Amino acid sequence: MIKKDPHLEDLIDFVSTHKQKKRTPKGLRGSYLRLTEETNALDYLQKTYDYICKVDADVFAWKWVIIALHGALYGFAICACAGSNPDYVAPVTKKGKNKGERHLISLNKALELCQNPRWMRMFVHSKYLQLSEQQKESIKWLKDEFRNEFEHFSPKGWSIELHGMPQIIIDVLDVVRFLALDTGNFFFTPSQRKKVKSIIFQSKRILMQSKLYKETEELDQRSNM
Repeated sequence: MIKKDPHLEDLIDFVSTHKQKKRTPKGLRGSYLRLTEETNALDYLQKTYDYICKVDADVFAWKWVIIALHGALYGFAICACAGSNPDYVAPVTKKGKNKGERHLISLNKALELCQNPRWMRMFVHSKYLQLSEQQKESIKWLKDEFRNEFEHFSPKGWSIELHGMPQIIIDVLDVVRFLALDTGNFFFTPSQRKKVKSIIFQSKRILMQSKLYKETEELDQRSNM
């Protein structure tokens, strides 16, 4: 059974909206946080940039870069493979004690669908995701080696070598950009598309100008001489 990621439950806005009762105190005008799967993913991407801006001054910001970027990757993968039909990514459980409930597919499943040409051919202009080997490796590092460890941190001492981190983030940002802008399976306003382009461009620029990235590049150049 596919389990719901607790950090992405808010993607299924159509479920929570009709189940939630109004809780505004009597005599006050309601004030709400409203999310869609698109704005949720975009907010994760914005937070990725916000923490990238802080990594030089605060090494712990790398943890939040990873968590936020994972959310952006997951969120935009859901948008891309769902198209206009949320049933594709949140199927109803038909048997067992959770019968009738919706469960969001995993990130791995979402990425698998995004790479399936037949699944992604929702419109004439639709495109499917094609990952390079380096991008696959970077996603694995982001998700399995870092994000999952941060989210389910067990008692231990853990030291993370950071020199490879900028390239991992750059690789995943490129995947996020394709999912958000090029699959053609969900609607973004012109201003939202512009924001995605700007965030990713600025994020990559900062990372490529970082000391960690430059030192790694110099080492690679010396090794290839």
